[in-house]
Amino acid sequence: EQMQRLESLGVLASGIAHDFNNILAAILGHAELAEHMLTSDPAEARACLTTIVTSCEKAAELCRQMLAYAGKGKLAVEPLDLSAQVREIVQVLKASIGKHVEIRLELPDGLPTIEGDAVQIQQVIMNLVLNAAAAIGEEAGVVSIATGVVEADAAYLADSCIENELPSGSYVFLQVSDTGCGMDEATKAKIFEPFFSTKFIGRGMGMSAVLGIVRSHHGTIKIDSQPGQGTTVRVLFPASRQEAQAGKARVSDMSGLTSRTVLVVDDEDTVRKAAAMMLERMGFSVLQAADGEEGLRKYRAYQDRIVGVLLDFAMPKLDGKACLREIKRIDPKAKIALCSGYNEESLGRQWAEEAGVAFIQKPYRMETLKQVVSGWG
Repeated sequence: EQMQRLESLGVLASGIAHDFNNILAAILGHAELAEHMLTSDPAEARACLTTIVTSCEKAAELCRQMLAYAGKGKLAVEPLDLSAQVREIVQVLKASIGKHVEIRLELPDGLPTIEGDAVQIQQVIMNLVLNAAAAIGEEAGVVSIATGVVEADAAYLADSCIENELPSGSYVFLQVSDTGCGMDEATKAKIFEPFFSTKFIGRGMGMSAVLGIVRSHHGTIKIDSQPGQGTTVRVLFPASRQEAQAGKARVSDMSGLTSRTVLVVDDEDTVRKAAAMMLERMGFSVLQAADGEEGLRKYRAYQDRIVGVLLDFAMPKLDGKACLREIKRIDPKAKIALCSGYNEESLGRQWAEEAGVAFIQKPYRMETLKQVVSGWG
């Protein structure tokens, strides 16, 4: 068993290194091209910069999938209507699935809600549906997607792909079935390994991310498959008594921002400068600090001008949590946005109880930063 774990870890590490190296190659190559073309061909330089942004987004997605695999990816938990989540994502997926694959839906209304992160639940749906369609291959076939509720006892829950002790009770399920080639026992035993590949499972973190997401949502997965007889995957989530909420409107109008000062505290020079440039384009003036101690000194010196602090979580000398605590001691009403390459759940929630504290996950786009600082100044 130890050897098997080490082998899986090696596959995971090499797969991640392979994908990141490809992404870095694209970033490095286009950055060098852009540098040479800035004066001679600005239009081509801009195209190179666009490619760099796209590559960074791919890297961010890979990081999200790794966090999901580790069960650390849950971010914004709310009551969700699973049938509605399926309807929403399937409309997008139909464009990616060949016309030879028929999609059949059985999505009853009025099911109990589940407690989940909408983005991650849709990632689960997307991966399962795309894998089911890929399993059919080039022949005509059917992918059936159903939701429902089941009363599950201990024996039913124990016969699953996730080794966790779940309580008996009501579970809302997502079931995806295909008429594809099916799997033997050896294949079923490996489909959740990162970067495991067959002609119909695909490659990358897809199914391993599904496993991590479901585990972090206190659910489980059941698989029924035989060679030549297709596959049925059933994902179970604990039923909730809360009602699903309508989506919240996002803030995008930044015309009211003033030219007050934001303090950016981050030990990564390139990250700090990029954040400062973004904030300056929004109309703020910016103070920069390379660690928590410098940030605290500058906050004390210029607090009458500072309308908010963009604060990295992991820094030398004085980390983000300690710096936040000191700033709040100086001004309990200070507005602070903690930022980190780790997600919000991984950092713990103690700081979230502080008034005026937001969280922004790296890497982030300018629009995301705008939404966070829209109430500053």
